[in-house]
Amino acid sequence: MLAPRENLKLVGHHEERDDFLRTFHSYRFPHGWIVAGPCGIGKATFVFHMARYILSGRQDKNTSFSAKDPLYRRIVAQSHGDLWTLGGEDAREIDVDSVRKLNGFLNQTTVEGGWRVVVIDGANRLNRNAANALLKRLEEPPPKTVFFLITAFPGHLLPTIRSRCQTLSLKPLNEEEVKEALQFQDLSLPDFFSISQGSPGRLIRLMEGEGPQIYKELQKILEGEGAATSFVHDYGKEEASYTLVEDLLRNFLHHHLLEKIKGKASFFKDYSLEKTLVIQGKIEGLFDQCRFAQLDRKATLTCVFANLQNRNAS
Repeated sequence: MLAPRENLKLVGHHEERDDFLRTFHSYRFPHGWIVAGPCGIGKATFVFHMARYILSGRQDKNTSFSAKDPLYRRIVAQSHGDLWTLGGEDAREIDVDSVRKLNGFLNQTTVEGGWRVVVIDGANRLNRNAANALLKRLEEPPPKTVFFLITAFPGHLLPTIRSRCQTLSLKPLNEEEVKEALQFQDLSLPDFFSISQGSPGRLIRLMEGEGPQIYKELQKILEGEGAATSFVHDYGKEEASYTLVEDLLRNFLHHHLLEKIKGKASFFKDYSLEKTLVIQGKIEGLFDQCRFAQLDRKATLTCVFANLQNRNAS
């Protein structure tokens, strides 16, 4: 899958794109934008589409570019003098030194005489000092400078940062858009859309490596045909496989809770909505405790399956 800065195709989010462009060409364009939404739905791709348009100086609201366009090539090569980026999928905590480097960029005059664009991907990973350093720049932004803060967790940002930015919330893609984004003619998992939750990025992660095998074995356990003990032993030790199982189970709970709310047959069909919410809360709590308190992964999965397989437990 192309990196966001390389991706010339924007799938979905057309209404949000049009709203953004209308605002950009208005007299009240906010200098700070929080682009929020679930992981893997194309938030960063959306931002780079808007960044290209802003840096191009266009006025026609056409965000399409050719791969041969010099502007596109400079952005891909990370050599555009008026674009500053930080973070990304591989970044962990963003420290204050990284943000301080932004000052040099903002204190210079623009290279091409137009707008400057700052992109922070994974803004929720800013530590306290980094967030405070960014806040100072948001409070006194240079002219013709726009900040894009990309995050799946806008609530993790400082309230003072949120108050100085316009939030643009992107929605999960519909089924046809997911297919278009991935360009799959046929998917091996018939219920791929419910698995993806409208996120092509999520589906790609689940389809890679051990993903399909883990999914099939997990389905058997949830249908009462597989052995949870051996599954926990096989996939509860390594971080990568455990994270995949966690993602699948969280998605499973979310999907069947929605089915329950809609009154459709679901995994929790014999239980009240209140009981279903209690079960989901217990399991989500187990996963959160394991991740934040660094608890034993195998023990966590054992408890999760115990709750799922004995849904009458109080």
